[in-house]
Amino acid sequence: MESKNITVIGIGRLGICLALCLEKAGYSVLGVDLSPDYIEQINTKTLDSSEPNVRNYLVNSKNFRATTSLQEGLDFSNICFLAVPTNTIQEVQTYDHEIVSEVLSKINEKAIENKHLIISSTVFPNYIQGTAKKLIADCKNTTLNYNPEFIAQGNIIYGLENPDMVLIGEDSKEAGDALQKIYSDLCSSSPAIARMSIESAEITKLAVNCFITSKIAFANLISDIADLTPGADKTEILAAIGKDQRIGSKNLSPGYGFGGPCFPRDNRALGNYATLIGINPVLFKATDATNNMHAEFIANRILEKNLSEYVFEDVCYKPKCPVPIIEHSQKLLIAQKIASQGKEVTILDNENVIQKVRQQYGNIFKYVIQNK
Repeated sequence: MESKNITVIGIGRLGICLALCLEKAGYSVLGVDLSPDYIEQINTKTLDSSEPNVRNYLVNSKNFRATTSLQEGLDFSNICFLAVPTNTIQEVQTYDHEIVSEVLSKINEKAIENKHLIISSTVFPNYIQGTAKKLIADCKNTTLNYNPEFIAQGNIIYGLENPDMVLIGEDSKEAGDALQKIYSDLCSSSPAIARMSIESAEITKLAVNCFITSKIAFANLISDIADLTPGADKTEILAAIGKDQRIGSKNLSPGYGFGGPCFPRDNRALGNYATLIGINPVLFKATDATNNMHAEFIANRILEKNLSEYVFEDVCYKPKCPVPIIEHSQKLLIAQKIASQGKEVTILDNENVIQKVRQQYGNIFKYVIQNK
């Protein structure tokens, strides 16, 4: 099934970055999406994006185009990535598989044969074997694999090209070999390749993020302890801890808690899955609780200054984020806590971010647009 043609179904935030990276790596790539206007912008290379390098990669691409036709996408290649959204269902702390399930059902209607389908979106454990594979029951000699990406919005292309690890949940050895070859072409780094069962990969994807969040929460807890201990220095304490090779220094520094579209939801989702199978996810709950406690701690320390005005700038979910994403922004959470005490709080950021903050928080803050 070796091919230099690859189809990417769903070319939104992640999918278009994946498609462009694959094209840059030497593949002919066809993207599939719903909006004719969006497809037109891609094919005329007029699409504008705040995600770094998307515009540059698109303008310089020679073998990437897009279509609204699923049939055309399926005919184009025997390797098809599915990079459609799996948003969080907040009430039950799981992922909304509606779109990926709908795409798989439509693929099944085509009764395709001899294809490798690869789900790149994050899914809940046991979704693929328990649900997804049943949705393509009429597709002969077709594998369904899991290959989630460890990326962060605002840095997607760099993350795709320079991963520490490539995770492959393979439905067959042939599919795993094909994916490993693709990533050997795509990656600028020499990442570890972790090939395993689909079920293992579903858990691994969430577990990696859960470990990172627990490490961030631990670092901030130690930081708070040091702040209330005369003579202690949180920076030198955490630097020393990180020198132990069993621990390492990454994500072990004082700062704000974790936020964004991935870390909080993955932590809660794996905890929810553990509960469903009879495991008490006490560690994941403690990580969340510690993250919330740290935000409260910072807010109280800031309030002790008793200022006439409190100013927060660069308020996206991570520092110097080039895309306006404020989901679970710890700075905004702290700013909200301070404003709730009747204090005047000013948010200072660029126009796109200010617009997002105003939509979510309304008039509890003053806003100043900062041209960067």
